[in-house]
Amino acid sequence: MTVLLGYGTRTLALPDLPGARVLLPPTPPPVPDLEAAIDAALAHPVGARPLATVATARTRVVVIVSDASRDEPRAELFAAVRRALGAVPDDHLTIAVANGTHGPKPLERLGLPAAVLGRHRVVNHDARDDASMVEMGRTSRGTRIRVNRCVAEADLIVSTGRVKPHYFAGWGGGAKGIFPGLGHDVDIRQNHRLKAEETSALGRADGNPCREDLEEAVRRIGRDTYLVNVVEAGGTIVGAVAGDVVYAHREGVRLARPWCEVEAPKADVVIVSAPLPVSGSLYQASKLIPPAGLLLREGGVVIVAAECPEGTGPLQVVNEGIFELGVRRYLPAGATVLLVSGMDEATVRETYATFAPDLAAAIASARERVGREATVLVLPDAGDLVPRAV
Repeated sequence: MTVLLGYGTRTLALPDLPGARVLLPPTPPPVPDLEAAIDAALAHPVGARPLATVATARTRVVVIVSDASRDEPRAELFAAVRRALGAVPDDHLTIAVANGTHGPKPLERLGLPAAVLGRHRVVNHDARDDASMVEMGRTSRGTRIRVNRCVAEADLIVSTGRVKPHYFAGWGGGAKGIFPGLGHDVDIRQNHRLKAEETSALGRADGNPCREDLEEAVRRIGRDTYLVNVVEAGGTIVGAVAGDVVYAHREGVRLARPWCEVEAPKADVVIVSAPLPVSGSLYQASKLIPPAGLLLREGGVVIVAAECPEGTGPLQVVNEGIFELGVRRYLPAGATVLLVSGMDEATVRETYATFAPDLAAAIASARERVGREATVLVLPDAGDLVPRAV
């Protein structure tokens, strides 16, 4: 059987590896009608009134969509929210792009219809633009809360997004669209320092310091907030949730968990990959390492297959803020990370990873390090997994 790995702008065929195990999440049944699923979630929200009853013609609304680094059905989510907010005139509705620390990118990459972008005010959030920020207090953990002015000026904030595993916030989606999505760069990084806490862990929503801090930040903003998220597993949308930004999010986690949690014995070599946009840069592809680390033996090797057509991303952030602060703790003692990408050796040498020219060479190098009889485990879309070693 040929195993194709998501790699970037193309796929990679896994070399023949006798005895290698391929770990896939369970295959969930997709929702038969995405539009109907989102509409149903909006009509039966968790911990909140139906969105259609929340806003009037006078309500100033901000609808948040994720940035292009996430593969989400933004157009379908926005269209469903707009149907529910039929009483709100176009000039009372602002679309805000939750760029977080990533920085503004061209709006056409969002996949929203040009007519929609032309009909509403659009805020392409820049976390480094001090003039666009409003001070909203601090969390009990000391995180300063500055958010885009459009949030402070609104009566109602509707955050769209996707619930799927996240290596330090536990799960994506929920309050993340508001903060850090529309937060100040410095404040976001202050929250992200909590990723070093052991309980800021992949697959953990409750009792997670990082997520608790960002959810507290959103509560302290003092605006009506609402969530509309799809629930994704294995690249398949399995449902939708709407309502309170915390309670509805946890319902999304409950729906996702059975399709993302997997068990496997530990291995000497773990190969991870993902399609775009995760494999677009090392900044994004680094999030594939924590699932691998949970299934790696001491002294083992993680092989990351990610083309990285957009390069490394900001090097200091990648090496320190992502790897040293949040990723390294998932790796057992003596572990090595090999990177198979489209970048040259000199570029990779500046990162935390070790260069490998191709997948076959990476596997050969891994076997030299751990022995010819090394056990090999392959996670073709590691970003969708919450693994547990057995």
